[in-house]
Amino acid sequence: MLAANRVLSGDPVIQAVITDELTELRRRLLHSTGLGDAPGELVPAALMSWLVFVRTLCVEWLTHQTFSRTELREMCVGALLGALRPVMDVDGVFAAD
Repeated sequence: MLAANRVLSGDPVIQAVITDELTELRRRLLHSTGLGDAPGELVPAALMSWLVFVRTLCVEWLTHQTFSRTELREMCVGALLGALRPVMDVDGVFAAD
């Protein structure tokens, strides 16, 4: 994983594979969470940006491990909420039952 993300990511073929993977992950997130019901393209764009953030942060963590898994998870969740908050009511969507 690290080789593909650090060394090979400049290769157009590898980049296409990564882009296709992120696109599929976004599609699954939109479908499984109901976030795809939001009007417009803001939510899908925010999710794609978040997925790129998560991918980059995970590569950083795998390479250096200078922070804990808990910190990694908290940064990822915080970034997701931060990305979605301007475009939808995340507190209502992710409210605890």
